[in-house]
Amino acid sequence: MDIHNFQLSDIFNQNAKEYVTRPVKAMKYQPGLGIENGFCVHYSNLATKVKEAMMYEGIRFFPCEADAWEFINRNEKQYVKVDGILTEIDVVYDVPEPVLYRKDANAEELDGIHFCFGKHAFISDESEDYEFYILNSNCDNDVWIIQDMISGNIRVWDNTSDELFFGKEKDIVFERTDEGEYRQVAV
Repeated sequence: MDIHNFQLSDIFNQNAKEYVTRPVKAMKYQPGLGIENGFCVHYSNLATKVKEAMMYEGIRFFPCEADAWEFINRNEKQYVKVDGILTEIDVVYDVPEPVLYRKDANAEELDGIHFCFGKHAFISDESEDYEFYILNSNCDNDVWIIQDMISGNIRVWDNTSDELFFGKEKDIVFERTDEGEYRQVAV
């Protein structure tokens, strides 16, 4: 249908309201813009001299990329507990990744990524203490930072996600009031 064939009166323009599905503010992540609030470093063991050949992992968080690189360049040995004994293990560090992260006593109830390496975690692993989103734009996916304009919650979305861009509540429609606020409406 060619919508340009319709002429609408000024009454429509005066009375029409703006409706949007899950109103959000969003921007595509690009390195160097300073959107991230820190960097994370993932590390894993090279080879173990313990009874069982196990893969151990850990993640550490840093407020800036320089701190993350300093951690890597120190090339510290990491430790695990094997049968209750603290055991030193050599590790390999991944390149620092930009993240949005926050420490929280109840991180499991938040929406970000959570890792739990369990008994295969290094003593220095911080992954269970944080909610975080890795802002990896070095892939073929578009990575977006999205803030819900109603709740203020922030999340990260990429085009391979099962979640919809506007969030989980895909059938909710909001009306923007004259004051610029949003109010849920029935459809």
